[in-house]
Amino acid sequence: MSGMSQYPISFSLICNWLLSPEIEGGYVNDPDDRGGETHFGISKRAYPDLDIANLTEDQARALYFRDYWLTAACDQFPAQLGWALFDGVVNHKMSVAIGLMQQSLGVRADGINGPVTQAAAYRSYLPALLIDYLSRRAQLYHDITLSNHTQSKFYRGWLRRLFLLQRAIQNLGGSL
Repeated sequence: MSGMSQYPISFSLICNWLLSPEIEGGYVNDPDDRGGETHFGISKRAYPDLDIANLTEDQARALYFRDYWLTAACDQFPAQLGWALFDGVVNHKMSVAIGLMQQSLGVRADGINGPVTQAAAYRSYLPALLIDYLSRRAQLYHDITLSNHTQSKFYRGWLRRLFLLQRAIQNLGGSL
């Protein structure tokens, strides 16, 4: 949990969850992983010039804050919804994760988290919205495995991640 004090509490809480060993902690170099070599969930595909094997947790946290949390404007949503979006952005392309959120919100899915998307989020019933968003992500995982059978070995882990995220959102919500 190093480096936690320099970040907003909402980001720190979900990033600690994300960096846990059962989610993105550790180094992986699976030839079937479309992201390629990863460490703390940071992929060689996304950062081709980065020394992934020697990436530190603090460096990963800084990248997540700058390139995912802030860039996707996760802080412009109610905390629990921002957490769900953050995990989606980490696990999918940013425009895909935001587009799925927009579909759940019933606004035009342009993949850009702007004022229309944010206003819709604050007008929504959060529990139903989270279920809808996570189910859309589950459907995306299903579609990925249907279109590329090499990805099917990751399917169970992806669904497990969604269940763990839902539990974390419920548990962390009381921490704010």
